[in-house]
Amino acid sequence: MKVLNAELFCVSKNKLGESPVWVEQQQALYWIDLTAATLNCVKNNQHKIFDLDDPISGFAQSENGNFICATHNGFSELSFTNGKPQQKLIVDLFGNKANFRMNDAALDRQGRFWAGSLQMAEVDAAQPTGHVYCLARQHASAKLSGFKVQNGLAWSPDGKTMYVSDSHPAVASIWKYDFDIETGIPSNKRLFATDKKLGGRPDGATVDTDGCYWIAASDSGKILRLTPDGNIDAIINVPTRNVTNICFGGANLSTLYITTQIYKYPNENAGNLFAVNTSWQGIKETGYQG
Repeated sequence: MKVLNAELFCVSKNKLGESPVWVEQQQALYWIDLTAATLNCVKNNQHKIFDLDDPISGFAQSENGNFICATHNGFSELSFTNGKPQQKLIVDLFGNKANFRMNDAALDRQGRFWAGSLQMAEVDAAQPTGHVYCLARQHASAKLSGFKVQNGLAWSPDGKTMYVSDSHPAVASIWKYDFDIETGIPSNKRLFATDKKLGGRPDGATVDTDGCYWIAASDSGKILRLTPDGNIDAIINVPTRNVTNICFGGANLSTLYITTQIYKYPNENAGNLFAVNTSWQGIKETGYQG
């Protein structure tokens, strides 16, 4: 068992830091504060914060150099004009209703953008009404259903295995699916891990080049590496309990970046961004094919 300790990378004090995205062309890290409706960026050791009109819950790069986003309203495109973010709604899923929003999001290996919806309520009262949507060529369709707080989207290096979690305390599980890379249809759902093994609720995730699944174990202050058969072979300790999401970045995609939130366990490190240099390597994403 390999154990590493994450170090402070940016004093961001996010209420709910989420969805770190490494942009190789800029050698920059972007992430969001969902509650504050802001986009954060660290580039050339400078931390910038941008206000957003439609709060983003998860986002990724597009082939055209912009970002594809999951938001409170559905799916949007984010671009920069004169140094300021501009958002364009692509698919309005909820008609601006306040009781639903999007949550975790990720790209599959073919460049399709996936994100889950959740019903906004006190977490203990959440209902299994969430869907996992796939956005491809500007068209969105629901592919999975029955989630309370969907999270943990990731794909194996060959794209043929899909991971999804539900981080609601009453569920707190990760599942594996067979994934048809041609049609984008997941099937053969089976349990991969629960909070009893993880020691915390499964939140954001990624996969490395070895095919191992990394998960932010929320409430535990740990990032875990699970082999494809579900064994934990590495732990990263983070000095705050509410870890939320992760991504690989840096020159060799071997630095793991970790977002956190202040809610529930406030301390001097809560809400900050952390990083750790590893001996593993992330997978370069295929940009969204808009």
